[in-house]
Amino acid sequence: MGRKLGWHCENCGEGELFHLGYGANALNPPEFVKEAQEGVHGTLFKVLMSDDAPVKVDVRMRGAHFLCPYCQRIYSGKVAYVQDESGAIFRHTIAPGRCPHCNTVVDNEASGVRVRSKGIQRYVDRIWSDGCPSCGHEVERIDEPWD
Repeated sequence: MGRKLGWHCENCGEGELFHLGYGANALNPPEFVKEAQEGVHGTLFKVLMSDDAPVKVDVRMRGAHFLCPYCQRIYSGKVAYVQDESGAIFRHTIAPGRCPHCNTVVDNEASGVRVRSKGIQRYVDRIWSDGCPSCGHEVERIDEPWD
């Protein structure tokens, strides 16, 4: 349950939609486990998610949003919260290596550019006020609940 927040430009077709709030978090989502076992998320996850892992871990995924430090646009990714048998939790960012808006290489883990709901609200409010970042025309406002 949460809120869909975004904008759409009828003139050029640009737009963005962000899902804010919390939904059901899957425990050890199969797609993540498969990717981890294939090494997509690095050596540590490959070992932790293998059948003969040295310690049992559980992973929960959440959607996350990131701010490109170059073009100042927001884009989506995920965060994996990993908990071991002792209860220790660590976070692993899963985001595109390039900003989908300006195609610049972005290191989300090192730069700490994760954006929370209030930051997304300010970002979308600015676009609603200033107009489409691509063509400058007025944008259609999207603000509605989701289940």
